[in-house]
Amino acid sequence: MFALPSARLLPEDFDIGPLADRLAGSRPQRLARAAALRFLDGLAVGKVPAAELLPERREELERSLQYYLDRKLLPSRYRLGPLIELGDGGLRCRLRLFGSGAAGFAPGNSPDSTPGTSAGELYLSYAEERWYVADAQVGLAALGEPAPRRQEKYVPSEAR
Repeated sequence: MFALPSARLLPEDFDIGPLADRLAGSRPQRLARAAALRFLDGLAVGKVPAAELLPERREELERSLQYYLDRKLLPSRYRLGPLIELGDGGLRCRLRLFGSGAAGFAPGNSPDSTPGTSAGELYLSYAEERWYVADAQVGLAALGEPAPRRQEKYVPSEAR
């Protein structure tokens, strides 16, 4: 079988569905995705990347995010879904964060506990000739709790 460009198969996440195609999209979408990645990379090292936050929301978002970062609730990995255009010209994408376990799980948890995860959405806006993160609707507090083990058996879907 030949691979056709229109028949690209992308990986999917249990919680957020299909993941973003990092090679596709318009130039504005690629620039917005780059801003989202810089934002998430900053959080992963424990810093609020203020330069990536929408200027009129910067102070509010910094304060909110810093609360969790001060408690070592850091994402060690993340997954982004495809960018979806909004009516106001902005973009949004589904997001899943994976905790590092560095926050220290509660006593009594087994050493093989899976670090917590949290799914939500990331909103991006274009202003001042570049893309910014306008909002992150994701529960960082869940990164400090062990993720429950999935009970359902993984059954891959048929190829599309």
